[in-house]
Amino acid sequence: MVMAVAVVATLVCCVWALWPSVAVFDDDEVLFWVAPVIAIPVLVWLVLVIVAGVKYANWWRWGLLVPVFIIVTMVLAGIHAPGRIGWMMTRSEMDQAAAACETLDSGRLGVPYKSVTIGPYEFHHVSSDLDGDCIFRFSRYYPVVSSGFMYLPDGRTPTSTIDTRYVHLGGYWYYFR
Repeated sequence: MVMAVAVVATLVCCVWALWPSVAVFDDDEVLFWVAPVIAIPVLVWLVLVIVAGVKYANWWRWGLLVPVFIIVTMVLAGIHAPGRIGWMMTRSEMDQAAAACETLDSGRLGVPYKSVTIGPYEFHHVSSDLDGDCIFRFSRYYPVVSSGFMYLPDGRTPTSTIDTRYVHLGGYWYYFR
């Protein structure tokens, strides 16, 4: 019974560690926080494995789920799968927002920038230009780190620099950081 509680606690911690990365596409901070969040259930699991190995013969049925959850969580965090899932769930809303980019553009005519929320994403501001490009900048880490999505309908590919990296998301969409 105690091993079952450890397994459920580990699963809850793994989901809790991955959930915030749905709303940020490709964030290295998620990898930083996954380890501490799942460290406590792993330590409890190690103690239980030692006790169960001595006293109970069938401990491994529940006990092996903990390392499986940990490995799956680390792999998902490492390949930024929750952020990609969040993007896929929000893609149609982002397409609509890109089509209405000019009305979302919150920095024109001296009007102060305002936050815009689209799906799970919160953007500090949205800007457009005459070419139809639309840039959505995340609120997270703004203004220290600028990251977000770019919609480039003319089909050109942005060039990554030392300061900015671009990831093609399909169609006319790019993630930048």
